[in-house]
Amino acid sequence: MSSSEIMRPERSAKTIVRVAAISLGLGMLTGCQVQPLYGNLSGERQSVGVSRVDTRVEQVVRNELVLGFGGEQPAGAYMLDIDATSNVAGILPGGLDNEFSAARATVTATYVLKTTQNGEIVKRGTRSAEAQLDLPSQNFAQERARIEAETRAAKAVAAQIRADVSASLKR
Repeated sequence: MSSSEIMRPERSAKTIVRVAAISLGLGMLTGCQVQPLYGNLSGERQSVGVSRVDTRVEQVVRNELVLGFGGEQPAGAYMLDIDATSNVAGILPGGLDNEFSAARATVTATYVLKTTQNGEIVKRGTRSAEAQLDLPSQNFAQERARIEAETRAAKAVAAQIRADVSASLKR
């Protein structure tokens, strides 16, 4: 018996094991049901328009929502009206004059999702988020820190609203 004849049974056994492993892997993948958390909303989400706003914080929320819903949709099937407010309050007094050295920016947004066809309210709610900030002694640095904290909180509020709207449209 030659050495090539001795090796052939081993090679065929390895080949059978490899083919079986690949087949098993492909069989497992065909049963995989990976879906987004709120289902596939590509058609519904892209038909949500977001109302025009007035303040900087509302604009941050609106921009995040427009991007999350796939871009500007002026003639969508749904219209989302938002109203956002911001409040900054000191949380950690300190320093020589008992000035606050840290603060909390809170953004609260109320929203109403309506159908554009007949104005029926689909979903309404209120969401809020907070972001902490340091208050340095320089006025410009304080203002910049306040703006950045409000922006972080506004983006968090927009993510919450987007999740609420997506969940309500999935039903």
